[in-house]
Amino acid sequence: MKKFNRTTKIVISLSIGLIFLCIWLYIIDVEDFLAHISEINAFYLIPSIVFYLLSYFFRSLRLRWLLLKSKINISNFEDNKWTNNREKINVSIFKNYTYVLAGNFINYLIPIRAGEVAKSVFYKKYHNIRYADSLPSIFIDKLLDTFAILLILLLLPFTDIALTSTIKILIFSLTLIFLVGLSILTIVSMSKGLMIKILQNLFFFLPQKHVERINRFIKLFVEGLAIFKHNKRIFIPCILLTFIATLSDGMFFFMMFRAFAVSMSFIKILFGYTLIFLSYILPHPPAQIGSNELIMLLIFTVGFSLNENLVSAVMSLSHLLTATVIFITGSLSLLYSGNKIIDLFKK
Repeated sequence: MKKFNRTTKIVISLSIGLIFLCIWLYIIDVEDFLAHISEINAFYLIPSIVFYLLSYFFRSLRLRWLLLKSKINISNFEDNKWTNNREKINVSIFKNYTYVLAGNFINYLIPIRAGEVAKSVFYKKYHNIRYADSLPSIFIDKLLDTFAILLILLLLPFTDIALTSTIKILIFSLTLIFLVGLSILTIVSMSKGLMIKILQNLFFFLPQKHVERINRFIKLFVEGLAIFKHNKRIFIPCILLTFIATLSDGMFFFMMFRAFAVSMSFIKILFGYTLIFLSYILPHPPAQIGSNELIMLLIFTVGFSLNENLVSAVMSLSHLLTATVIFITGSLSLLYSGNKIIDLFKK
């Protein structure tokens, strides 16, 4: 039954992606689209790949920093004593980067953020870091990506974008997700007990034999979420790494536009691609099939009045390029960490 449900979900996701793809193909002029593709300047693809990989490198530094700092004050709730578990941290910068690339690869294939869980599996398997210790850092790491919505709101007056109802809904939805996440961190910083009670009440339906174990995990998890309460000085570096990664994303897409000889301001491209990147938080078909193309048209064609065939050519090439980079780096990262792709999916 579980295998049937899993297969059904995959089929539904792929079907939605194919519907998006058909809508996109209906909108564009395929002949004009192919003409734009044929005029590409491949020289710009190399720096675009470099900036794309750099964006995830900066995010891997942020995650490693969070994980390192979160291990300083992990509470032992059995005897109410504080222990210093920092010595357990032994993740090199390069190895942590491979975990992030592998997780990104899995997220790309399975649109339920399975890659985030995979990172926790890597930390547990190779570094003996408990799930309750790594998952809060991974959660906060992904939450910090939503802070890029502040950049969207700051750039809004300088972009001259046509705010259609769809774009407004997209920006509103992403802002709401950011505010919810920020509220969680605020509540944890002010009252860990309140957050523990809220989470424990969510699992009231579980059998009593599992409640004690779940409650202990929740306490450790919430303790991990309170990282900024114990380490206030790391918040600013984490935000800086977030914005540096976002700027690298913007440079990646700026180079893609330059490959098609499109002269468009970096601010507009940064605004547009950041909005596309943040939209990955919302449900997507596997490998973002079709959805990337439609969102790109929505922002750059409707919002910035660019030619839909040119925009589609830029998005299609960037989609193909990133897919290739993700598959190659993700596969190599999994092999480097001693994992087989098929075994990981089974787990």
